[in-house]
Amino acid sequence: HFRILGEEQYNRYQRYGAEECVLQMGGVLCPTPGCGAGLLPEPDVRKIMCEPSNGLGCGFVFCRECKEEYHDGECSTLFNMQGAIAQKGYMMDAHAAMQARWEEASKETIKKTTKPCPSCHIPVEKNGGCMHMKCPRPQCRFEWCWNCGSEWNRTCMGDHWFD
Repeated sequence: HFRILGEEQYNRYQRYGAEECVLQMGGVLCPTPGCGAGLLPEPDVRKIMCEPSNGLGCGFVFCRECKEEYHDGECSTLFNMQGAIAQKGYMMDAHAAMQARWEEASKETIKKTTKPCPSCHIPVEKNGGCMHMKCPRPQCRFEWCWNCGSEWNRTCMGDHWFD
C-alpha cells in the first residue's frame, strides 16, 4: 500500500502516525503554525514550553488546556482579552487577518457544537445516538451523560437516554 501512496502521501502518513503516537502517550502537539512538535510533559503540568532542541521546537510557551499563550486563571478569560486586544487597530496583512477569522470561527463552532468532558475537559462532539458519552481521549475514556454532565448511571439511562 505504501508504494501506491507515493513519497509525499507516505511522509504525511508517517507524520500523522507520529502525532497520534504522541497523543496516545498523553502528550501534546505544539499549537504554533508550522511547528507542531510532539511534547511529552508531565500529566498535571499546565504550562508547557515547546523546547527548541535538536532543530525541533519553537520556544512557544502555551496552556495545555486551551493551547493559547500561557496565562494564569481560567482559559475563557484569555479568549475575551484577546478579542479586546485585536480591536485596537493594529495593522495585519490580509492573509493573517483571514486566517484569524477562520480560526475564530472554528473556535466558535467548537464552543457551540461540543461540551467539555467532565473529567479531562477536552471538547467532545455529539453526532447522534443516545446521551451516553464516552470521552475519546485514550487516557480518560470517562463515561458521562450529555444532558446533565454527570457520570453515566442508571438514573441518566432511565431519565434521558434519548432526549
